[in-house]
Amino acid sequence: MTDEVREAFVAHVKAIDPVFKRGDLEPFWPMLRELLAMAPERRDLSQKKSHYLASLAVRSLGRDDPRSALAFLDYADRSIDKRHLTPFLLEERADFRRQADVVLKGRRSSREMR
Repeated sequence: MTDEVREAFVAHVKAIDPVFKRGDLEPFWPMLRELLAMAPERRDLSQKKSHYLASLAVRSLGRDDPRSALAFLDYADRSIDKRHLTPFLLEERADFRRQADVVLKGRRSSREMR
């Protein structure tokens, strides 16, 4: 296991972030899939992937987009080996999922009241 893989991972995150911030989704998703495909056997990178997807979820919540937040969390669930994750990282994602669910439930309730 070389540091080259880790450096490539960090460089990829740095390349994706401005694309996400611009909201340019066409190049964003292939870049994200490529990032998640990197070194799936590496525990350290699995942990970084989990935290990065959680950060995308929380930023989506900050943009008032709970559906995208849930999409990032679901993607993490499907793509990252849970055996590599710490209880903190698992709870981080569960907490953001609860927050997104609360927002969506509130929207459903307010629509039903109209």
